[in-house]
Amino acid sequence: MQSLYKKSLFWDVDINKLSEEKDWFFIIERILEFGDIDDYFQMKKLFSEDKINTVVRKSRILSPKTRSYFNASVHAS
Repeated sequence: MQSLYKKSLFWDVDINKLSEEKDWFFIIERILEFGDIDDYFQMKKLFSEDKINTVVRKSRILSPKTRSYFNASVHAS
């Protein structure tokens, strides 16, 4: 997960205090909204499809553009 702890993704939090188990929703949100394609593929390896789908459905910060891209990429694979 260290590769996902980029300053550009988590500029406002102490990355040493992030936990994949506790902070998965927040981490996935940041990756979807601000990450690049490499971050996206790493995220898919690390987190279950159910967790990622939960974030896409319930997040209040994801832009419509991000949701559309995610939904298109899921149906294209």
